Amino acid sequence: MCRLLANFSVSFSIISVMTGITTLYSTGLIFGGPISMIYGWLVAGLFTLMVGLSMSEICSAYPTAAGLYFWSAKLCGNDWGPFASWLTGWYMDF
Repeated sequence: MCRLLANFSVSFSIISVMTGITTLYSTGLIFGGPISMIYGWLVAGLFTLMVGLSMSEICSAYPTAAGLYFWSAKLCGNDWGPFASWLTGWYMDF
């Protein structure tokens, strides 16, 4: 249960817009101003969208149950595939 709660809390803090805005709002205003915060949010959103679209393209090319492990193994080739798959699994369970 503790591992599930830790995984949920990390995922929630990464994707929670309100948590990210409240912690970095003053830093962005001090160092960049309101213009940089608006354009920065748009640029970061665009790059996040591109990552999501890339992952969905990979998912449609290699549809499996353990997608991340299989994707990393296939995309790295035969030499580094097992290590990349293990590293992905270790990182996701960390």
